[in-house]
Formats: sequence, structure tokens, C-alpha cells
Amino acid sequence: MVLLESQLNEHRESQYHWIAGDPVGQIMVYKQRLWVAGTIAYTLFQAFPSLDWTSTQDKTDTTTQKTILDDKSSSGDSGHTSTREKNIWYSVLLDHIDLWSALKIAQKQSWWFGYLGYDLKNLIENLESGHTELYEAADLWFMEPGILAKTATSSQENKLNDKVEWLEGEQRWAELQERFVGSSSESQEFIIRPLEGLSKGQYLHTIESVKADIHEGDYYEMNFSHALKYTFEGPPVALYRAMREYGPVPFASYFNYDLPSGLGIQVCSASPERYLAKRGEHLWSEPIKGTLGRNQSDKRERIKQELLGRKNKAEHLMIVDLVRNDLHRVALKGSVHVDPLFEVQSFRTVHQLVSKVHAQIAPNYSSFDAIRHSFPMGSMTGAPKIAAMQAIERYESYKRGIYSGAIGYLSPNDDFDFNVVIRTAIIQGNQLYYPVGGAITSDSDPELEWQETLLKAAALESVICWVIP
Repeated sequence: MVLLESQLNEHRESQYHWIAGDPVGQIMVYKQRLWVAGTIAYTLFQAFPSLDWTSTQDKTDTTTQKTILDDKSSSGDSGHTSTREKNIWYSVLLDHIDLWSALKIAQKQSWWFGYLGYDLKNLIENLESGHTELYEAADLWFMEPGILAKTATSSQENKLNDKVEWLEGEQRWAELQERFVGSSSESQEFIIRPLEGLSKGQYLHTIESVKADIHEGDYYEMNFSHALKYTFEGPPVALYRAMREYGPVPFASYFNYDLPSGLGIQVCSASPERYLAKRGEHLWSEPIKGTLGRNQSDKRERIKQELLGRKNKAEHLMIVDLVRNDLHRVALKGSVHVDPLFEVQSFRTVHQLVSKVHAQIAPNYSSFDAIRHSFPMGSMTGAPKIAAMQAIERYESYKRGIYSGAIGYLSPNDDFDFNVVIRTAIIQGNQLYYPVGGAITSDSDPELEWQETLLKAAALESVICWVIP
């Protein structure tokens, strides 16, 4: 199930809420293999008939790749997928298939909802992720929904059955609503307890090392993060609602899914940042760089002086230039431009510096081309991008996984919209992970950088205060 919410009606980019569920097809990149199920499996079986797809089905089940193809061909109904077919995963080694070609073929003319994980970078550039995983997750996961609806942000919250535009499965809305919202008698209580995180001393030492690299000219800016860890009890969707109540954002999301092993994962994201969107020929990205804590006595002059100071503007411009360069790879010549530049956006706990980079996509490029040439987003790497990602691998002690990736959707007409996975709680079993980070430049004050990471965790920390006296 996937919920995408634009929670701030006054935000210039807030337009719709989306809710998608009951997948009829799924696709993921997991453990060096491409995994497919349901309608997506059928599509790729047809496109790559010579590949040897391995099935996770029980040995007593006689359903095979050939059986599914023969049954659908004889029925003439390629859109129908049985319950059994939806639950059978097939996989092939990534070395045996071109991932980006497979994604283009499989998604064509269908809705997809899901995410791109940060470590997908390894299938774009000559990079690797050698650190231990905090949790088990796919590097990419999308589902084709059997139930799909959207509603304008002007509608009242939690009134998704009022003025809804139904795209798939209207007759099954009550079923999905029950699974997402839950019954009135279901407990909405949850408990979060801090477990561990990077020590302040380790953090400060790492920032000094990164600054030394920058002075040596290895790179100009690097996004360094660390993961806060907690124990978690209760329904994850209750945490998502609490995060929304505390601090509404324009690019929030909640989703859950199961890996082929049956292990589940839940994600509660309160992201204020858009990675990349496409409408027709128009591409745009809205990188955030520059954060200032918000308080009730804020004056415009204070915000302007501190948020638009030399350091913030310098690190922001580096990322804007990186995004401009990324979009230039798929844009019509001369179409890349920035408007607005250095816009101040205010949220519950912070003020942020945001710019909007536009481009017109060239006719020979698709949505997945635009993603492949710009992912991961520069605001979560640094500049130059490859050198910064290599430094991230050296200095961080965990595999980022979903964090620093992107959550969103692709539409049948090749449009898409994705957020940046920040301010995000990732839950597996009774463990919750909440990574935080920031951009390090030659002007960075290690103590202030530490305080900024704590400020970015305020949305979750404040929720903890609600539930733990």
C-alpha cells in the first residue's frame, strides 16, 4: 500500500493526495536480482522470453512461467491476474538483463507507485555499497495498483472518499480504507524508545576529516549522515499520522510491502523536498540546501541574515549547479533555467532554502532516462557527485538503503513525481531507523552541523515526547 500526501494546502506545489493498494503487479531490485510478480512478470516474460526466470513458488505448485503465458494468450486477457499469480515472485540475475530497458518496458502505459533506494546508484555509476544493512529492503520497489484514487489537497484530511477521482478499483475502496485507516476500535497507540546513534565525538571528528578532504580538493561538498535507532511498538500508520499532525509537509508518504522472503517493511516519510517531477515535456527539481531552526519570535531580517548567509548560499548554489548539469543531460538545448532561486520556505520546525530548476525533456528521452541521469539527487550526495558518493562510502558506517532515495509514482502517460527520502522513519520488526544528515563544506562549523542534524530529527523526537512521559 502507498499513500502520497501534499499536506500543506498553502504550499505552491501541493496539489493531490494519492492512495494506491492491492497490487496486481510488483517489481524490485533485491540481492543482485530483478524480481517480478503478477502483471509485471507477464509483461517481462513476453519481452525477454529466453531468460531463465527462477520462481519462489512452492514445489508442489505446478504454475510456471510458460503456464502463465499460455493461459493468458489463450484467454486473451493480459490484464487479469489471479491471486496465485500475484503472489508468485520470479527473479533473474541483474547481470542477465538490462535494468533500465526492463523498467521502461514493464511500466509503459501503467501506474506505478513505490520508491528508488539510494544504493541504486551502484547500477548507474561504477560504485558499491559495502556497509552493513540496518534493515533488509529492496534497492527499488514499485507496484501496479489494483485500487487507485486521488483527491485534491483542498479536501479535508482523512476524507479520501469525498470528491475522489477513481482511477482503479472504486468498488473495493471500503476494503482498502479498512486496511489503511483501520477500524475505530483499533489501538492507535505506539511506543518509541531511543536505542543508539552516532556519538557526538565521532560526528565532530568525521566532519573535521571531511573538511580536510575538501581543503585538499577531493570534492567541494559532501552530505554526511548518521542513523538514529529506536525500538518501536504499535501500528506504523499511527506514527505516520502523528508525524503529519506535528509537522505537515508537501511531499509526505507512507508505504509498506513484503519482500519475497515474507519479511515486511513500513516507511513513514515527512519530506519537505521534491527530487524530480515531469509533466509532459516539463521537468523540474526543487533542491533544498540551507536549514534554520524556526521559533515564534522569528523576524524576516533574522531569517534573511542567517539563512541567506554566505555559507548557506554557497552550498545551495553548488547543488543547484549540480542539478542543472544533471537535467542538461536529457534536456533540449537552452531549456535549463532556475526560477525561483533562494526561495525561503517555512515548516513547523525549520526554515529552508529552496530553488526550482526547470528543463524541457528532449523527445528521445523517457521518464526513466531522466531518473537514471539525475539519481541520486545532488542535495543528498554533494558535489562533484561521484567523488562525494565515494566519500560517503568511506565515512558513513551504514548502508543508506531507502534513506536518500525517492518515493513517488509514474503515470501511464510517462509523467512522474518523486520526493527526497528525508525526515523518514523506516520500520522493520520492532526496530525503527531515522537517518539525519547535512551538507559539509569548507566553511562548516562541526558543532553547528551537529546541532542541525538534531534539528532535523525534531519531528520524530517531538512525537517521542508525546508518547513517552
